Amino acid sequence: MREKLIDILASGSPPEAVAWLRGIVASQLGSFEKRPFYYAFSGVSRHFDKRGLVSPSENELSALLRTVPGFTVAGWDQFRLARVVLLLTLAEQPKSTFLETLDALLNTADLREQAAIFSAYPILPHQSKLVESAVDGLRTNIVDVFDAIALDNPFPAEHFSDEEWNQMVLKAIFIGRPLYRIQGIDERANRTLARAISDLAHERWAAGRTITPEAWRSAAPFVDERIAGDVEKVAAGELASDREAAALVVSAARSDRLEPLRGPLETELRGVENGDITWHTLGRSLENR
Repeated sequence: MREKLIDILASGSPPEAVAWLRGIVASQLGSFEKRPFYYAFSGVSRHFDKRGLVSPSENELSALLRTVPGFTVAGWDQFRLARVVLLLTLAEQPKSTFLETLDALLNTADLREQAAIFSAYPILPHQSKLVESAVDGLRTNIVDVFDAIALDNPFPAEHFSDEEWNQMVLKAIFIGRPLYRIQGIDERANRTLARAISDLAHERWAAGRTITPEAWRSAAPFVDERIAGDVEKVAAGELASDREAAALVVSAARSDRLEPLRGPLETELRGVENGDITWHTLGRSLENR
């Protein structure tokens, strides 16, 4: 995995920066020392371009997915990828050294460094020991750090309890993050979360506010009388995105309670049937507004 990531980094980064990184990796694998590792982790910013995005090929992304399902570096900058390479070097150290050093890094890391650390969780060892710090990280008010944990990251779906998962999804709704980029959003849907989404929607509606149409994705498998009433309200909305979300719920729901909506949503349901309307397309359109 480490060599795959270095190859991706090398394709668009300054050769001297990649040579420096390879030298650090070789040195630390030969004889790991905490202080030089800390300096190197921070020192990435002196060698790579903070504005430079990595450009993995489709084959490279597919190779990563085959190694660790759900893991991707798409959209990463050079800083993040270089630091994740260093973390994979740390990962080869004894468990106590790995966990102590990682904890120290988190305690002193700046925002970009925190994002890199959390991005690496799916490919680091001793993952059960990392859950607590990931949950703590989600309490941040910094969107980039929250996104590193919650979005495009298979770690939460794999390791969070239902309570931890539900808190993450509800916060993502609250701060307006794109839910379609939460891996496992369908597989981890649960009745408690569905009810919490309904409660949140009612709070917002009472205050004259809206809730993202994506929120109903996690409620779709659990349509009861209350949620059916919520979907009716959403279907009657003026926004196309609301009607599309309602159509997606109606299409997937097993409840006859939503059958009366098939007429008013005929156009949107046709779009769902032919694949033009999906939760993914809806999420992307909302994110790109």
